[in-house]
Amino acid sequence: MQINQKLVEKFFSGQCTAAEARLVSKYLADENNREVYLNSEEWEHFEPVEKVDEKISDRIYVKVLDHIHDRRETRRIRFRYLAYAASIVLIATVGLVAYKLTNNRVAKPSYVASNRSKPVTRVETFITNTSAVKRTYTLPDGTIVELYPKSEVSYFPFDQGKRDVNLTGQALFRVHKDKTKPFTVFANNLATTALGTVFKITAFKKGLYTKVRLIEGKVVVKPLSKLLSTGVETVYLLPGKVFTVNMQTYTASVKPFNVEAPKQLETLDPGKAIVTEAAIVFDNEPLSGVFNALETKLNIKINFTPSELIKMEFTGQYEFGRDDIDGFLKMIGSLNNLTVDKTDVGYTIKKIK
Repeated sequence: MQINQKLVEKFFSGQCTAAEARLVSKYLADENNREVYLNSEEWEHFEPVEKVDEKISDRIYVKVLDHIHDRRETRRIRFRYLAYAASIVLIATVGLVAYKLTNNRVAKPSYVASNRSKPVTRVETFITNTSAVKRTYTLPDGTIVELYPKSEVSYFPFDQGKRDVNLTGQALFRVHKDKTKPFTVFANNLATTALGTVFKITAFKKGLYTKVRLIEGKVVVKPLSKLLSTGVETVYLLPGKVFTVNMQTYTASVKPFNVEAPKQLETLDPGKAIVTEAAIVFDNEPLSGVFNALETKLNIKINFTPSELIKMEFTGQYEFGRDDIDGFLKMIGSLNNLTVDKTDVGYTIKKIK
């Protein structure tokens, strides 16, 4: 059946058969076809100068329903096209007014809509490692990503109560601790979620295996879409365990693996603080040495009086990406009866008298 001016006008007046109504409604669902009667700008700004009489609108609606519920149609078809009813009424209502306006089809466009605030565009960020060596990047929340060669991560702003990252390839994540925003990595139909931990994912597009290795903390690994339909189950990993999925047979397993000891990169003088890829490690370190080490490696300023810190030591580590410097300093302060005040240039630490 060919769509023409006469058939569309017949549709607007509610005089089509069920088959004709369905055909025209599908035709007008395409905005390019609607522009035969109103162009895109006119549809956007169009405001009728007079309302369609409610009785006319009701009659149109009843006719549309009558056609949709035509007894000759099967029950399945009737249900499918019931969804078209509301859109047909709206198109018919606007169409009647448009048709009445004939040559001068639209009154002067209303620009009230232009005052509406436009939705904020959320831009996805891509980080790709095209080099032959592992690269380290810091995400906006402080999470550190060690991205392996031929790998890529992408993410939208972490502004909607969650931190979602897409991964293709291989990467190790040192997740910044934030109990209010779960951190989830999506890779090869697996979603790995943590609040603050260290884990490594291998998920190349054409790789035979997809793996999630948990180094510290805890994570939950959930199958998505195709993996879920093949029977792969949700797994809660413990440190030192690797979850592996064969991407051809869709078989999954959890096995232990050897966690490599952190590689020592340097020792900070004059103290004994050791710097690794993951952290600054302190072993009975005088607090003055702790603060000096944090200043050096984090590029911050910490003001303190050395004489107030005599015989005060700290054993522990500051983990890159995972620890927050505000919380870390306040923790040390609470253990040693010190106040920690944040300033415009850094921090000031004093002994409580």
